[in-house]
Amino acid sequence: MGFKDKVNTLTNRAATEAGKALDKGKGKTTELQLKGRMDGVAKKLGYLVLEEYRSQSSDDQARQELLDELIGLEEQIAEVRAQTAAKVAARTEKTADD
Repeated sequence: MGFKDKVNTLTNRAATEAGKALDKGKGKTTELQLKGRMDGVAKKLGYLVLEEYRSQSSDDQARQELLDELIGLEEQIAEVRAQTAAKVAARTEKTADD
């Protein structure tokens, strides 16, 4: 393998690693945004429970809506993680094929 081939190989490898890092970074950013939204919903749920405790009444519909939203956000986080892992794996596989 000549010098030029080695340089091309190293350049391709560096580009692939940079792409993988970028994919991971984007995934982590999205995940953190979703977790922030989850924190907000959890806070609302906590205030609702406190209010229910104080008033000795219950708003089952509001509580269920908040719980459903939390579950939906958890599912979105799992989906983002899976998509990120798939992108990284695809880049790794592409590199292995080259």
